[in-house]
Amino acid sequence: MPRIVSTVHDPVALAATCRRLALPPPVEQDVQLDAEAVFGWVVPVPGVRHPVVCDTLSGLIAYHPGDNAHDRYARIMRFLERYYAIRAELRREDRSVTRRSRRLVRTGGQVAPASGCSTPSLPCLRS
Repeated sequence: MPRIVSTVHDPVALAATCRRLALPPPVEQDVQLDAEAVFGWVVPVPGVRHPVVCDTLSGLIAYHPGDNAHDRYARIMRFLERYYAIRAELRREDRSVTRRSRRLVRTGGQVAPASGCSTPSLPCLRS
């Protein structure tokens, strides 16, 4: 059974990718691909005959040998590319929310001034 070695370890990003591509949400289950049973998050990629199974623990992506043709394999790789882009976007959003919440904690719940000073009541000495 062919497998792709990837860094697909985030089920939340996998679900977000399916949602943005208007695909059904991934389901964690056993699937029989050719002669082997595989377990993981099952994603029906458009243009591919059989579902793709993402094992988020190992990062391996299993697909049916019949989908190893150039066009179908390219569709699987495009899906992975979208996953990586959406995962990066989610991480950027998460970091910005974390930074904002840290700033609110540092300033006692008040919005910090635009100049970057952490105490809004004192004059800023930075130039």
